[in-house]
Amino acid sequence: MKVQSEKNTETRTIVYCRSDARDDLQRQKEKILSYAKAQGYTVTETFLESGTMGSLTYHSLRLRAKYREFDILLVAELEVLGNSPIEITHEINYLAENGIKVLSLKDGELNGETLPDAFRKNFRLVK
Repeated sequence: MKVQSEKNTETRTIVYCRSDARDDLQRQKEKILSYAKAQGYTVTETFLESGTMGSLTYHSLRLRAKYREFDILLVAELEVLGNSPIEITHEINYLAENGIKVLSLKDGELNGETLPDAFRKNFRLVK
């Protein structure tokens, strides 16, 4: 796990898991909830989404971000936030603009400064 931080005073945390496989959703959820507990985060909601983004589940999460109903979004890896670097960048920027910190167990804190390294590790860029 890449995410390393001190115990947090930010308390409102949402867990978001997305996968095509139900077993993988449960593994993601268990791993993230274990990490959240160890870090002292208060998980207020857990979103499980099967398949592609764009469902009502993710739109509900975005609406909560808009109204700043949580402080941290925990994910297993950056790929759950989109299917391409452009989509992921858009989502992370949207969350950041609404004061939400995005933490990935695999990639660490995701923001404008850390995304280029995360993309190099996780996506094969077409030349």
